[in-house]
Amino acid sequence: GLRIVGDSMYPLLKSGDVIFYKQINDIANNMIWGEMYLISFDMDGEEYVTVKYLQKSDKKDHITLVSYNEHHRPLEIHVERIRAMAFVKASLRINSIK
Repeated sequence: GLRIVGDSMYPLLKSGDVIFYKQINDIANNMIWGEMYLISFDMDGEEYVTVKYLQKSDKKDHITLVSYNEHHRPLEIHVERIRAMAFVKASLRINSIK
């Protein structure tokens, strides 16, 4: 699992939640539009890792990364920028009182 940091998928996923995922080896042929993915991509030499919904883009060879939180704008990236991708299978939220 991987612990979530940030609020782009709030309130569906909160910072501190743990997601469980399955790595996708053949990215180009195994994208399911509308599903939630953990995606690592390069932008201007920096690596970003994010959890987003995957949607088709109007631009050739691009995908659109969409947040659940409406305060975050969709982001279009070229498929060649993707370093790794995993399908989000489940999430875990732990609520505890000390």
